[in-house]
This record gives sequence, structure tokens and C-alpha cells, in this order.
Amino acid sequence: MLLFLRIYIPLLPHILTPFGGSTMNKLSYGLGFVSAALVAAAATSAFAAAKTLNTVTALQQTNVLAKSYLKTFVGPANTLGKGLIQVKNLGGQEIVPPRKAAAALKRGQFDILSAPTAYYIGTVPEGYGLLASNQGPSVLRANGGFKLLQEIYKKKAGAHLLAWGENLTSYYMYLAKKPKIGKDGVPNLTGMKMRATGTYRPLFRALGATTVNIKSSEIFTAMQRKTVDGYGMTDSALIAIGLQSVTNYRVWPNFYVTNQVVTVNSNSWASLTQKQRDFLNNLALHYETSSVLYVELERQKEEIIIAKTNKPKTIKLKGKAAAKYLAIAYAEVWKELKKRSKYHDQLKPLLYKPGKPSRQIDFGDDRLIK
Repeated sequence: MLLFLRIYIPLLPHILTPFGGSTMNKLSYGLGFVSAALVAAAATSAFAAAKTLNTVTALQQTNVLAKSYLKTFVGPANTLGKGLIQVKNLGGQEIVPPRKAAAALKRGQFDILSAPTAYYIGTVPEGYGLLASNQGPSVLRANGGFKLLQEIYKKKAGAHLLAWGENLTSYYMYLAKKPKIGKDGVPNLTGMKMRATGTYRPLFRALGATTVNIKSSEIFTAMQRKTVDGYGMTDSALIAIGLQSVTNYRVWPNFYVTNQVVTVNSNSWASLTQKQRDFLNNLALHYETSSVLYVELERQKEEIIIAKTNKPKTIKLKGKAAAKYLAIAYAEVWKELKKRSKYHDQLKPLLYKPGKPSRQIDFGDDRLIK
């Protein structure tokens, strides 16, 4: 039993029961499960010229979230979309700085972007809603939330919102040194410099930190040189991007879910045939579930290494302190959304159901085989 499993993991054996076999075989079966529908869609246009779409990831391509996108979206697109759609991976942060990626997509520098909305939260502050959501993409597609977000992304980012991937990945606060703990049991970051994107900035500032904007690829050097004292990061990328050696602590509980989305340049989307759009829409449904499993398998591998090396050590907040820490985290996000977006009152009831989480844990979405 791993030490730091997320709350939904006890459900995983039940979710995956229909697939049978080992966990990795379940992923392989899950990838195969959708093949018939996607191949059928591609086959109907076997004689049409394939459309090639160029894609970029805003994250380093060693990051688990970027690897997930390449494995569970780009890979199947190219395997199953022959004769219809092909997706060419141009690269990651070496192609365009992450905070400029959304603008580059809008200009048509490439066709598809995989990125946390945190990198362009100033343009689409509604990405805060995804962070604090406790409802998964399948629920949002059913209750109108996803359609509303598509309208927002089209209007503000000039892009078609295709998918919300890796949507059960959560975040930790990672530190080089132990923080001061207040009388309420919550970390006090006064006097500390924290690297932050829009994802973490509200929480870190609420805890007293000064926040610094640097690329994720520069965190290692900044930690090594002590120009930052910590950072926020997903629960599955610490080792993958080489930060374990400069990170001594993480604070539990983890918080939020990633606002990692796939968006398509509006003109590129408009240029596709209906069959090509149908193919990508079906692929998006598959990706929104298969990516969750892919990242969870990678997270478990990291947890084994962390448990064996006891690095980083976990500062475990308990009881009222843990509850207050999470309350601050979520309240700050909703506060930012309220301040920045006229859509707050429409989005929050669709994205967040108090005490009734319904996240993306169904790996057998039957829409994939219709």
C-alpha cells in the first residue's frame, strides 16, 4: 500500500473491473476499446486526404502531463486517424514560451495546444473554475458547463476547447526548507519566495509568500541557487522533471485538479470536415478518461520512489489545520474567478457541487462506442 494515495484510488479496482487483468493491461485494453469506433470513423473517409495538424505542449515534454497527452491523444490520433487526421508534435517550451503559447495558437503558429490554462489565466480566468471543480468533464458535458466553457474559450482565447485532460491530477506545495507553522496549524510563508503560475499564486500569497514567475524548466536552477524557496507542482511530475534532488518537503493535503486543456485554433477547427471533427471529438472523450489512468500509473511509480527515499518528506497537516489549508486554497480560487469573470455565477454551480464530487473515474464511457 502506497503512503500518499489520493482519495479516489480505493475506487480504482472497482472502476477497472470490467477490463480485468493487470493495471497496465487495463490501460492497453482501454486504448483498444475505443479503437473500433475511431477506426470506423477514419475508414469512412479512407479516400479523403488526411489533414495534418501541428501541436505544441506548453509543459516540458518530460512532464508527465505532456507525456500523457502525447501517449493518450497524439499517439491514438495518428494510429487511428490514418487517411483522416494526423497530429504532428512540434515540441514543448523550446518552440514557444509557455505564457505566450495561447497567443501563438490564436495567431495560427500551430493548430493544437496542450496547456494548463494557468499559463494564460489573464486571458481566460475561467480556468480558475476548472482548478476548483469537483465535477469531471463527463458531468460538465452533460450539464452544459463544457459548452459554456467552449463559448468562453472561443471568445477570449480565439480557440476551440476540445478536451479537459489529466483532470484528476492534483497539486502539492513543495519546499526546500520547513515553513513556519502558525497557531492555526497552517503553514506561514511570510518571508519566503515561491515560484508560482496562476494556479498557485492566490494560495501562496494568502499564506504570506512573495511569488516569482519563472518557467517550469528553470525551477531546478532557482531552487539550487536558493532564488526561490519552493514551488507548486502536480502530484506526478517531481521525479519526471528532475526536481526531487532539490526538494526536501511537500505539504499534505494535496489540492485542486489540473486545468490542463486541449484547444484548437479556431480557423484550423473551421477548416476541418464534419467527419474530421467527429473523429477528434470522439478521441477527446477517450483522452479525458485514458489520460487520468495514465497519469495515475505514473504517480504511483513516483510514490514508490518517494516512499523509499523519504525525499521529499511530507509535512502532514491534520484535522482542523488540514481543513483550513484546503478552505484557504479553494476560497482564494473562487475569489479570483469572482473578481475577474462575469461568468462566475453561471460556472460555479456547474463545476462545483458541495459535498457531491463526481470526478472523471469512469474509464468505460459508452459514448466512445456509439
